[in-house]
Amino acid sequence: MSSRSAAKVNQYFRQTIPMMVKNNVPITPPYYTLWYSYTSGDIPELSTRIDDIVQRLGQCDRYMCDILLDEFVGHAAEDTLAQVHSNINQVVKSMHASTESAMNHTDHLNQSMSADIERLSQEASLSGTQSAHKMVTIARSFMDKTEDYRTQLELQSAEIQALKAKISETEKQMFIDGLTEINNRRKFNDDIVLYTASAEDTCLMMVDIDHFKPFNDEYGHLVGDKVIQTVAKTLERICMQTSGAQAYRYGGEEFAVLLPNANIQAATQFADNIRERVSRLNLTNKKTGQSIRTITTSVGVAQFKPGESLEALLERADQYLYAAKHAGRNCVRAAIN
Repeated sequence: MSSRSAAKVNQYFRQTIPMMVKNNVPITPPYYTLWYSYTSGDIPELSTRIDDIVQRLGQCDRYMCDILLDEFVGHAAEDTLAQVHSNINQVVKSMHASTESAMNHTDHLNQSMSADIERLSQEASLSGTQSAHKMVTIARSFMDKTEDYRTQLELQSAEIQALKAKISETEKQMFIDGLTEINNRRKFNDDIVLYTASAEDTCLMMVDIDHFKPFNDEYGHLVGDKVIQTVAKTLERICMQTSGAQAYRYGGEEFAVLLPNANIQAATQFADNIRERVSRLNLTNKKTGQSIRTITTSVGVAQFKPGESLEALLERADQYLYAAKHAGRNCVRAAIN
């Protein structure tokens, strides 16, 4: 986005967000960048394409936006997108603060004017002059207008509050996996930096569903999705029982678990609890009413070493995950040394 005055950015923001809401597009940095470019006219060809899509389909939803992002915006750097998102929040906070300030000033003005008009009205009654009564009428008319202005401010404040709630909800969705509704890979990337920087001991577990492809082949993709969802919720429930533990969908049928303030022995026991709990799951194929085959997992565990790169930690956990698979699956292997 090109350099513009704060007033201009505010103007484009106020036009951009309602358009995104109208088209059912999440208010995330990439989508906001796309629609801001449309609103500002920075990319004329993009504006033409969106207008054409809306005319043909009625709206330009997130799936069409994904296509346009690849074509016109590209994959912007994470720090750039984070800055855009920060700017969105700053503008909303600024709008909210200025609206509240204006409402407070209006309240003080009305309170002061109400007392003044009352005194002026009493003086007009005593004097009986036409000009005095006219001054009272003008003053009351002005006060009515300030009341109307305050009503408009209240509506704007409600609109901004709703927008803040929408942005807050969107922020949460940025870090939630769509299929499983647990933490996603983006959240994992953020958390592993924090965990390894702050926790005295942090252990990483990589969890993979054994022989997952046959679930799709034998029962269909809906059952395959159900298996992934059920394993994810099982991991989440186990993590909720231990302070700080977090589960993430890493990709496909693979999950990650971060366990802070735990040594490798405690983490290995935690991982074996995951393996055992998953192996006791009993799912039924709704089409046939029959139980599907047993779900098992392989787990690799590694403890973060001070000074170690995150890539090295992930690689060690992956190595032990594959060691668990080579050992026959449905087992845990840990980097004890």
